[in-house]
Amino acid sequence: MELFFAIGLPIVLLFGLTIIFMSDGIPSWVQQINRNSSTVWNFGIVFISTMTAIIYLARR
Repeated sequence: MELFFAIGLPIVLLFGLTIIFMSDGIPSWVQQINRNSSTVWNFGIVFISTMTAIIYLARR
């Protein structure tokens, strides 16, 4: 079951979103994210780094 959650679910979501985007076009919220991609990347890097530090400190 864990294997399905780890591998199968992301694949199903990826194909599902691809089919939705191909049939309906690219939604406006995706285009907005594309315009602000550097902000999204920077936020993601800071978020992942912060979560890594919190997990490390919690396990000590």
